[in-house]
Amino acid sequence: KKNVAKVNLVREDGTLVPMLESPIAPVRDLAQQYAKFGKGCNKCTAPKIISCPKSGFPSHCTEECYHEDTAHQDYVPKLRQVYEDMVDLRSGRAFPEFNFPGPPGHEFQRAELFNWLTYLSDRRFNGRDAVIGSARTPDEREREAQSLRHISSIFTYPLTIAHSIYWNNTLGDPSKLDKRLDEDGNKLPWRIAVLGARREATMPYRIWAELCAIFPEAHFHLHLVGPEVPEKLHEETKEILPGQLTISWTRGEYQDVHQFTDIPDLFVAFNSGMGFNSTVEGRNSWDDALDLVFHDTGFKPLLFTSHSKEDSGRDYSYIARRNDCRFLMHPAENTFMSLNVDAAVNNIRHMINTNHTYSVVRGAPPSGVIAGDTLMEDYTMQSSDVLILRIHHAIKVYPR
Repeated sequence: KKNVAKVNLVREDGTLVPMLESPIAPVRDLAQQYAKFGKGCNKCTAPKIISCPKSGFPSHCTEECYHEDTAHQDYVPKLRQVYEDMVDLRSGRAFPEFNFPGPPGHEFQRAELFNWLTYLSDRRFNGRDAVIGSARTPDEREREAQSLRHISSIFTYPLTIAHSIYWNNTLGDPSKLDKRLDEDGNKLPWRIAVLGARREATMPYRIWAELCAIFPEAHFHLHLVGPEVPEKLHEETKEILPGQLTISWTRGEYQDVHQFTDIPDLFVAFNSGMGFNSTVEGRNSWDDALDLVFHDTGFKPLLFTSHSKEDSGRDYSYIARRNDCRFLMHPAENTFMSLNVDAAVNNIRHMINTNHTYSVVRGAPPSGVIAGDTLMEDYTMQSSDVLILRIHHAIKVYPR
């Protein structure tokens, strides 16, 4: 990244430099979108030319609107955090956070998939001052929290998949990921198709390699499919880690490539917004792909995430209306959502987190019964039985 001069966000009078006046061009450009399309006081649709002195965001059309809108103050802390993180990433400072750790030294050195702090501490990820989990003073904790937000914004993708594999059995028993072998005893890959891939398609390979740090015994083949996959990556396949990680890219809709690809073991749709344009009548842009996922893949599971609780509700309603699938896991807050908060361009009061919520669903025949099915049994067990099952897996996969 090109370095820029150190930016001081706070003026002498204690107010923030408005985003619209930021010396950082990308920040100014984004601020102009907020000013043009965003809603502030919700009373008018005029451009937001008045910047909040406490958050820096263009928030209101007039000074009068700003002073009358007392509800805006409830959103100021988060908006200020969004602005500060945005500037920090473009500040030109050194980022020890992005000097990622290598693979575990031993197969049994596993990081616990409980929460971000525990995981990153176990894996020895760097914060701004020291290893994550080392902060002691209030200032150190504040800087460490910002480092957590930066790291989680990119590692949320592999960690969300890993969490579903371990805690929700999306690839079956997680202690047996190394048991899929061909007739010669060679490991066969677990195929994961990411549908509608956008940012995921251009992330550094190292981000996806974190899956192999969590499950070193497994071989994963990721297939990133979507119309926003860069043209230069179309139909590329690269072996990232021999015997552990292979990545393929396809530019296009899944329904256009389904017949030419191997059936995945798990489908993933990150922040798809599939319920946003859903109507009771008429077809949704996801209908064709989901018809194939639910009816022509042997009932493989689909993990889908949403940006917020509200988005999740729309996505859930859209899928539930199909009546050709069963939820293995109903929407729940994602332990490994991005901790980095964004404000929606069309409404700065709508705070969103990448992969905030996730669900697991799969196709099912009208009877709802799949012959020889064992995966559904894991999801219909009583909670105490599920806990026992998880402890059993932990002993096998994470021995001490």
